[in-house]
Amino acid sequence: MSWYGIEAVYRAISRTRKVLFEPFDFWKWAKLAIIILLGGAGSGYGSSTNYSTEMQDLGNNFPIIELPATLSIPAILIAVLFFLILVLILSYISSVMEFVFVESLVRNEVKFWAYSRRFLGKGFYLLLVRLAIGLVFLVLLGIAFLPILPIILESPSDFAWPKLLGEIFWLVGLFILLALLAIAIESFISLAIPVSIYRDKGILPAFRMIYGNFRKSWKEVVVYWLVRFALGIGTGIIVIFLFVLMMLVLVLGFLIFDGVLYFLFSLLVSESFIWILLTPFIIIELFLILGTLFFLSVPFVVFMKYHLLSFLEAWFADAEIPFFDAPVVEPENGFNKPEPGF
Repeated sequence: MSWYGIEAVYRAISRTRKVLFEPFDFWKWAKLAIIILLGGAGSGYGSSTNYSTEMQDLGNNFPIIELPATLSIPAILIAVLFFLILVLILSYISSVMEFVFVESLVRNEVKFWAYSRRFLGKGFYLLLVRLAIGLVFLVLLGIAFLPILPIILESPSDFAWPKLLGEIFWLVGLFILLALLAIAIESFISLAIPVSIYRDKGILPAFRMIYGNFRKSWKEVVVYWLVRFALGIGTGIIVIFLFVLMMLVLVLGFLIFDGVLYFLFSLLVSESFIWILLTPFIIIELFLILGTLFFLSVPFVVFMKYHLLSFLEAWFADAEIPFFDAPVVEPENGFNKPEPGF
């Protein structure tokens, strides 16, 4: 068994360094940051949010939201429809950007508009595939939830807590199983995207090629997943540390700057106008902080994508990924003779 997942780490570091730092190009970073912001990183680099609430406070203080009497059902339906359309549009843009991101890193050329136009069709089919997979998972969750409905609908006198707890444990176990399956499928899709590009295949035929190779050499993929998990934790810790450090530096610097502005404005205008004058500066500073933090994440996202591409290059030889740093094969006779014209 080959350790492609581990070997890909070194190739990813080398390629990330060449693309982002040799030489440093601000506009390349900016365009990559925009692609990542629009969803080009895919699922390879994400975040999660945890929410915790005291159950007692939730039961006693949970606000009751009442809809206005003048709000009609058609207005609600229109709002829901608008929200769904917006989500679909953003999902479509994200699907296109996944292809754009891969092509930009493989070629070491970030041509945002040219690549976007090129992959409009592939992005659309990728969106359809993900919607179909999501629908299947929703149906499976709905079917799994059916046995618990009669227990919930029972009268209080017939309510059986042990039976309900058993069903809840069943749902939790099934949810974990489906989540792991979804992660595996999403990983296959991420690996299929470069194959779809460079073998000129649809996303489903590319997915079948990846799955077929997985059946032949599944151990390498398992090692790859474990390495990705470890890399995700490691890069996440580094990113959080850098984010906190940069936040402290920027916030402290902007506070000093705003304090100086406040003192200068206080010499010229009254108290009520000072905050009106400071508001545009504060808004600009907030955007600068968010932009800087997002800009800071570019090397880590690029590294994770290069790790995926480098693993795919070694694990699936038929991918035929034309990396920018691939060695040039010289012709046997030493000459590049043009083809004869007829």
